Amino acid sequence: MKLACQIFPAVSMALLLSANASATTPSWSYEHPKVTSGQFQIRSACMMPAEGKLSKVGMKGGEGMTKESDAWSTTLQTVVESHLKAAGVQLLPTLGASGSGASDDELNQVLLQLQEKYAGIAAKINRKPKDIGKSRFTLGDDVALLPCSAKADVLVFVEGEGQVLTGGKKTMGVLFGGASASTAALILTMADAKSGEIVAFVRMNNAEKFLSDSEKAYGKALDKQFNKMRIGTTADNGKKH
Repeated sequence: MKLACQIFPAVSMALLLSANASATTPSWSYEHPKVTSGQFQIRSACMMPAEGKLSKVGMKGGEGMTKESDAWSTTLQTVVESHLKAAGVQLLPTLGASGSGASDDELNQVLLQLQEKYAGIAAKINRKPKDIGKSRFTLGDDVALLPCSAKADVLVFVEGEGQVLTGGKKTMGVLFGGASASTAALILTMADAKSGEIVAFVRMNNAEKFLSDSEKAYGKALDKQFNKMRIGTTADNGKKH
């Protein structure tokens, strides 16, 4: 009984600290110097389909959350688009009307190829984001094949990756060390819509709130990073620096 009294207050305190940690969302960004200098302005964007991946982690290991991941992807897309618009960025349909005469199937194939190219370099960007400033990452000029590229400054890739811990897993983490909170990252990568060069990367981490209220989890962090990177038109209104 005495041991139980010692353990459960500790569990309660750790879970309380975990809940408080979710109130903030650490975030950081890396961008090409031409972005922050104003040489390359981001005022319009093509939104690539968001891809969120969630996994449930319990006492017996992890498992996929396909249905929840699909819903989260839609939510993340909405949140990012909302804050880009608030920053004064014009959003253009990725596969809008094309003057090239290309069919829908051909345009969808281009979209798929660009997503595959991005998937091939995403891990490298995440490992060495500072290399963006050295122009080391690119999707190639195939980006110009998308109808929206003619009028857009950038293509925006939205990713989410998170682990949802069960109650038992959280308790075990508190008692014996290890993860004791569900966590997820929202990642944005921006590519020059004409050349395919990666010009910006943003990563935001949140505990617990990312699934129940993605807007609350990431909204303020998005505004902070967009302002820092001088993205959109509102950064010109004295809010920057």
